Amino acid sequence: MESQSFVLHCTAVLTAKGVDRMRTQTGALMNSPGGGASAVFAPDGRKLTTDLANDQEGIVYANLNFDEISMARSFVDVCGHYSRPDLLWLGVKDGGEWECVRREK
Repeated sequence: MESQSFVLHCTAVLTAKGVDRMRTQTGALMNSPGGGASAVFAPDGRKLTTDLANDQEGIVYANLNFDEISMARSFVDVCGHYSRPDLLWLGVKDGGEWECVRREK
């Protein structure tokens, strides 16, 4: 969501043959087949693809609507102004003089 772009997340599947070849059966990492989690995500964070089994090799497909990029960018503050209370604060003062309010860190 941060970049408001489509994300093509690609991973490799580790096969039993790969585990045997690397001799990692008793290791903490890569000790069993699997690891596949490839997916395509929309600019708003939705997953657009159906999951394959984590030990299944394959290709994932998705139809991309590039108009979704503009839509997502209109809803997300990419510069972070609205999520930075240390830089921007919106308040209402009813009556009296205006004053500068500084918050302690």
